[in-house]
Amino acid sequence: MGSLDWERQFELARGGLAPAALLVGDWVGAGHAHGEAITATLQVRPVLDGTQLQVLERVGGHEDISFYRFDVATGQLRVVHLMAPALVAEYPVELTGDGLVWVTAPTAPTVVWTYDPLSGAVTSEVFWPDQRVAEVKLRYVRAPTPTGA
Repeated sequence: MGSLDWERQFELARGGLAPAALLVGDWVGAGHAHGEAITATLQVRPVLDGTQLQVLERVGGHEDISFYRFDVATGQLRVVHLMAPALVAEYPVELTGDGLVWVTAPTAPTVVWTYDPLSGAVTSEVFWPDQRVAEVKLRYVRAPTPTGA
């Protein structure tokens, strides 16, 4: 692959990832999981020369890490999700008018991210198959910037 082809791959990867870039930053959230009130944090950073987004989510006492990337070969936004206990899954991601949805297997939960441009808040919802109400729902707002930063 020539250097022009390599640069074009970077350009396509970054461009395809752009719709998820609204998540970049530090967030604090509150909501419910499995019937219990919870708080959460979300840290989203561009990594690997801006060709992927690393998402670290801490919900209650648990943490997950996801990597969003645009697969240039298939023209598809994808997410790799890592969570305890040592589970790894990869899913295609579909863009919606106001966010994105993980396209999971029929027996796996669906994750929906929604952005509200009026408030600047992001909502994360997890739906188990055959459920109409989210099992987990968190509303995130930008974390306050420390004074003097």
